[in-house]
Amino acid sequence: MWNMLENYVDSLNPSSLARYIEKTKLIDGADPYRIMKDQWSTDDKDLPDITYPDIVNYLVTTESSYTLEDLKDYRSLQSYNYFVSGWVSDVMHCTINDRSIIIAKVQRSLNVKAAPFLPWIITESNGVIRAAHCNCITGLGETCSHVGAILFTVEAVVKVRQMASVVDESAYWLMSHNVQKIEFSKVQDINFESTETLKRKKNQNVTISPFPTVKSSNKVKVLEVAPPTEQEMAKFFRELHESNAKSAILSLIPEYCHFYGPCYLNGPLPKLLCDLYDENWTKMSKYELFDYCKKIMLSFAVTAEQADAIEKETRDHDSSKQWLIFRTGLITDSKLRAVYSDDIGQPSIYLLKSICYPKKVKPKQTNCYCNHLKLAHALYTETMKSQHQDFVIYKCGLIINPSWPFLTALPDYLTSCRCCGEGTLQLKCLCCNKPDELIDPSAVDNCFIKTENGQILLRQDHPIYYQIQAQVNISRKAYADIVVITSQFTHVERNQSNTRFWEIIIKKVIDYFRYIILPELTSKFYTRSNSKLAITDDQNKDFTGEEALLS
Repeated sequence: MWNMLENYVDSLNPSSLARYIEKTKLIDGADPYRIMKDQWSTDDKDLPDITYPDIVNYLVTTESSYTLEDLKDYRSLQSYNYFVSGWVSDVMHCTINDRSIIIAKVQRSLNVKAAPFLPWIITESNGVIRAAHCNCITGLGETCSHVGAILFTVEAVVKVRQMASVVDESAYWLMSHNVQKIEFSKVQDINFESTETLKRKKNQNVTISPFPTVKSSNKVKVLEVAPPTEQEMAKFFRELHESNAKSAILSLIPEYCHFYGPCYLNGPLPKLLCDLYDENWTKMSKYELFDYCKKIMLSFAVTAEQADAIEKETRDHDSSKQWLIFRTGLITDSKLRAVYSDDIGQPSIYLLKSICYPKKVKPKQTNCYCNHLKLAHALYTETMKSQHQDFVIYKCGLIINPSWPFLTALPDYLTSCRCCGEGTLQLKCLCCNKPDELIDPSAVDNCFIKTENGQILLRQDHPIYYQIQAQVNISRKAYADIVVITSQFTHVERNQSNTRFWEIIIKKVIDYFRYIILPELTSKFYTRSNSKLAITDDQNKDFTGEEALLS
């Protein structure tokens, strides 16, 4: 059981190792973590007689080898919490040099699924505690709460053992049951008594008294109440609903549960693409599935009212539960270049999964709002307010255009002013993701191009340009501003809609949505193990971009 820590000593720093060796000299230099299993005993009768004064003497008045001052250890109560909660298990002991070594498992308090801590103590036969250690972070101080938990456990065992000898029968049922695994429980089965109450009851159980216990005759009378009738329960639920309290119990009552459904099931929101999957479609042939997806493509539509509702629901996308739901199956502006460059005959599974099964990305993974972006936002806002009339900047949610309901844009902000109208703003930081030492700004991440007159512009084949064009066209705003930050300079550029560029892009995107995304959403066509697809030119001819736009 202790083999997991046989190399524990090798991980100690020099000062901790010196103290560890000093403690083990009490038991002829034996390392408790390396003592063979057959040398340990689980017989409680051989445990040393540790009493409460011994615990107090060790935890409070023993000098620490590190601080050389009295240990004002107020965590003894936490130690007792571990004991009464049953977090101490597998107590074992052995004797070396007439001294007892006690070791046990103590469950972790912050991570119950992790391996428990393994503290040990060295005591004299009369119960005097000579040394202790634990493999937790604070165990080097020799008085951690895990060490205290073992001490309280042994002390209780001693009391129970003495009680058993007095009444001439076993009293070990008074001990706390060891918690081997923490399971989910019904509320009615959970003991909500405070630790202080449990401690008081435990002390009463293990305290020996020569006098019989006098039980109080003041019993609490339990009133017998008839169960409510169906009419009374219906009235109660109706009044609870009318109070607008949003009580959780009403979500289980058929008459009121629909008030607690996700907001996208109510109101002016379109059918979700994530609900298209049907196991029956997996039995279709490739051509039958494509014909079925063609019908979905022609009928798939989002009204202007529905688009506005989605935008409002996803404004706070960091905490919005609907954020990933509405994104599922839609081609976002940031993936437009990847979709346009992908081979429809053999599509990228990684790209497809990122569209059909989006995951919430942690800020640490993207560094999406670093200090550079905060500064860029502040400077952009200050500059625009000084140069434009009634300039306003505000956050937005997913933007969907009814003309292309399979696309969505998410600019960082929307802007407006009296002189220029409404626009979008996208902030990009390249220096945090890819530090560069380049002096020539036109070479920075292949993002920019320098014109003959020395002007620096975004390259039209760069993913950022695709993203900006998607934002300005999908949102139908007058312009799209982009602020790109590098380690050498900050580039600010305003773009209007490039109509010719957008017409070329949209034709490829329509085909990708029909032949790649819809088959995956309806039947997991590409991610199934036996899936193979090769789209021919003939299959592309039966469905044109104009047909989808007219739907």
